[in-house]
Amino acid sequence: MTDDLVVFVPGMFGSELVDDSGRAVWALRSRVLLAYVRQLGGLAALPPGLGEGQPGDGIRPGGLLLTSRLAFGLVPGPYDQLHKRLGKQFGAGVRYFTYDWRLSYRRSAQLLAEAVERWLTQWRQAGHPGARVVLLCDSEGGLVGRYFAEVLGGDVELHALITLGTPYLGTLKGAEMILGRGRSYPFRLNAAFATWPSAHQLLPTYPCVHRDGQLLSLTEAEVPGLPRDAVADAARFLDEIAPRPGRVLPYRFHIIAGTFQSTPETLASDGTTWRVRTSSDAGDGTTPLLSAAPEPYREQADVTLVPGHRVDLLSNAIVLAELTRATTAQGPSGRPAAEPLGLDLPSLVPAQLTMPVAAVSGRDEGFLRIRVTAPGSDEVRWESVLVRSGPDGRFEGTLRFPDKGRWRVRVESCAFEEVVELEDVLVEAVSRHSLHRAERHTLSLPGFDTLLDTDADDLPSPAVPPVTAVPDGHVPQTVRVPTSAPSTPTHPSTPEQRRLVAELAQQAASGREVPLHVQVVCNTEAGLGAALRAFDIPPDGTRLHVTVHAPGLVALGDLQQELMVRPGHDSDVVRFGLRTAATGLHQVTTRAFRGGTFLGEVHCQISVEHDGPTRDGRTRTAPLPSMAFEPGEVTLQVLEKDRQSGTYTFQLLSSRCHAPEVFSFRSGNPRRASEEIFKQLTHAAAEAAAGRPMSGARLRRRLRAHGAELWRSAVPEAVQRQFWEEADRIAAFTVLGAQDIVPWELLFPLNEGHEERGFLAEWLPIVRRVFGQERATGLSLDGAAFVVPPGSPADALDEVKALRAGFGTDVVDRGVFTDGEALVELIEHGYSGLLHFACHNSFGPTGSTVKMADGAFDPIDLAAAIQLRSLRPHHPLVFFNACRSAGEIDWFGSSLGWAPQFMRAGAGAFVGTLWPVRSSSALLFADAFYQELIVDRQPLGAASLAARQAITDQEGDPTWLAYAVYGNPAAVAATSYKNRSSIT
Repeated sequence: MTDDLVVFVPGMFGSELVDDSGRAVWALRSRVLLAYVRQLGGLAALPPGLGEGQPGDGIRPGGLLLTSRLAFGLVPGPYDQLHKRLGKQFGAGVRYFTYDWRLSYRRSAQLLAEAVERWLTQWRQAGHPGARVVLLCDSEGGLVGRYFAEVLGGDVELHALITLGTPYLGTLKGAEMILGRGRSYPFRLNAAFATWPSAHQLLPTYPCVHRDGQLLSLTEAEVPGLPRDAVADAARFLDEIAPRPGRVLPYRFHIIAGTFQSTPETLASDGTTWRVRTSSDAGDGTTPLLSAAPEPYREQADVTLVPGHRVDLLSNAIVLAELTRATTAQGPSGRPAAEPLGLDLPSLVPAQLTMPVAAVSGRDEGFLRIRVTAPGSDEVRWESVLVRSGPDGRFEGTLRFPDKGRWRVRVESCAFEEVVELEDVLVEAVSRHSLHRAERHTLSLPGFDTLLDTDADDLPSPAVPPVTAVPDGHVPQTVRVPTSAPSTPTHPSTPEQRRLVAELAQQAASGREVPLHVQVVCNTEAGLGAALRAFDIPPDGTRLHVTVHAPGLVALGDLQQELMVRPGHDSDVVRFGLRTAATGLHQVTTRAFRGGTFLGEVHCQISVEHDGPTRDGRTRTAPLPSMAFEPGEVTLQVLEKDRQSGTYTFQLLSSRCHAPEVFSFRSGNPRRASEEIFKQLTHAAAEAAAGRPMSGARLRRRLRAHGAELWRSAVPEAVQRQFWEEADRIAAFTVLGAQDIVPWELLFPLNEGHEERGFLAEWLPIVRRVFGQERATGLSLDGAAFVVPPGSPADALDEVKALRAGFGTDVVDRGVFTDGEALVELIEHGYSGLLHFACHNSFGPTGSTVKMADGAFDPIDLAAAIQLRSLRPHHPLVFFNACRSAGEIDWFGSSLGWAPQFMRAGAGAFVGTLWPVRSSSALLFADAFYQELIVDRQPLGAASLAARQAITDQEGDPTWLAYAVYGNPAAVAATSYKNRSSIT
């Protein structure tokens, strides 16, 4: 081991940022990509002309960013792996320099110089008198390290400078964000990024602008939107760190750069819009090779080229080996990492889609084999062959990952015996939604945009596809190449229309067997059900899960079966065996799921009498608006089995259809426990409103204890195990069935051997569904009506005023309603738009009531709208910013409350509270929710999760947990909004 001190300098976004109170402003602690967008969007623009100064906003660097995630192609790679490796190899001789990456690299280099002087003095005094410094710099951190060494005189203390993917001549990624041309970048981030001195210093100095048949630099060709002073500052800064002719460095200089990845390299204009053009394989996905290893630098440095993406460099075995050489007497190897062999893959790709993939190999072979395995496993989950497509060493084929999560890819040469292995790189496959929020603009693979809009099948491929035969005696060469994750096949298909059909006897004697027949049919016969919106079915078909709920009848076999649906054909008929028992009228509900996504349900009724006749019932149909399912959506179906004994069935539905679990609550009636929690939460909210908030840490500790106890006592152990098996693949969590028995949002999954991730509503989009609710994919938001009756909270009209100002002129203002009669008429005539309640909602044993000017408005007043399904044509959004609006009571044996009533009437979504909330926090939640849903075009589930996260820092106020959301987690706003300002 060397006596030298190793100092690691991260790249842009690689240091946590905190405010004066220590609260994280930027820290990738969320498991959802959306959280990154909110955090970055929260970084305000810096004042103009800041130069090398400090903005005085109280933001300072925190610790090193260890979480292995991506955001916009700029967040550095898995520092957690490097952190462990450096600690193991160099022990106490490692330091991590974190800095405010928004500010000038000159300023950061000065702070690095001060830190190195302090650390090196301490290290020498600790028994290492001859120690010098080895700087390991990731990406933009290399600019800081190079300025320290070549401008600030740090070279006298340096033993080695190692840079990974550093843009010595700048990168177009920064220009793209400043211009606002990146499709995945939120406007708030573009605006802030454009004011950061560090972003200016990343603007490229190499010729990158196509104009009049020439390739010009940014100083020669003005690009509208790129400030001239920023271009000039970048040119000055990058020239200051450039190699000087004839200079012999007193330290080892080693450049490591990624290659064989599609990388933004030049700008071109069509006359109105500037677009970024990518190279075929000349870079690491972010920095082109001509900037990461420019010719003048090659005269001073040893250069190692590693096939792979920028985020893979830090965990690559070649990189870590070169670090070892640089800190020992061996010195750098000066050789390329391997024979040119790499995958042409972006860093993030959608899970569960089969996608085209290309590899580049410098060897003379006919094909390559590509295999996918899970980390720590040799089991092959996908295997295919890449076939040579031309004389330039390019190989093409397909690649698929079976699900979201982390994977390892291995490429095998089929012509040579030598084995060269690279370090395994764990990269995540994500949902299509997350991909749209990440680096979609960097994808240049043929047909990739089509893949993003194709519905994936929910089941893994039943078998590994066959591979081309290889020569006898072949010993494969294995090269583990950094990559990402994909999955599920995509095929051209013809849109079709479908219905779910169920047939059951209408009347039967007690003790008789009555089969239930279920089928999914094409919409070809007139008079059977409603016309459905078209959907696509892959040529090889798709599997649905069909479940049956038949309380009062005896099941003669499984109440769940799989049904294969193929293009152009009715499905087979599946039979469920039932036997009549108790007399009376019984309802049988049949539901269809694709993966964890609920598609639709149909209801049949059978009358059982002693010695009664058996009569066939009429065919019951239900529309299946779409066969599309959301990858990663999981549904928990909770059904009441026996009310008297408090017995329920729990069934987790995902890509796997788990068996139902019969469960009796350990603590008796769970509603009593829920009410006790609600009392405490109501008290906490009231104290916060009165200016006497409970300490945030104490409140969270108590809520965590209640949530963990609910998880233990209200969720079967088998379902807990199933949940953890699915946890890393869950993108949205839907609860279908008995809604009020447990406050699902407050569940705190906690089991031995599993990572603690917080409340269910804290790290997953959680959405409820009620029986009889359609799966709306679009929410009508072309207008807004407000309900503010007399006696509403004092600031209710202020809330309406703020919301109106935020919506702007693009939304039709439907006015403020104070009379119940006018409100009922609006609903029954098929309201289209947002219906926002800002009022008091009385909740007691007799149910919910809103006191309007002309009397009480109760959930029962929606009965006619339910029968007429009056809200069904437009699927409006109902936002009930009133206390306990999501609660339910039993009324004539059915659940009656605002949420189920509005949803049964055809609303697309309902948002309401579970306990009284503070008005100011309620407005903050509403603003954040509308911002995500309308402006940022996030689906319902993701918008609700982001809104919760936006108000979690309200000291002692549990409002962020108070909201229950009903609807389809994938539903998006159908609106013509163009502009919307922030309310707060």
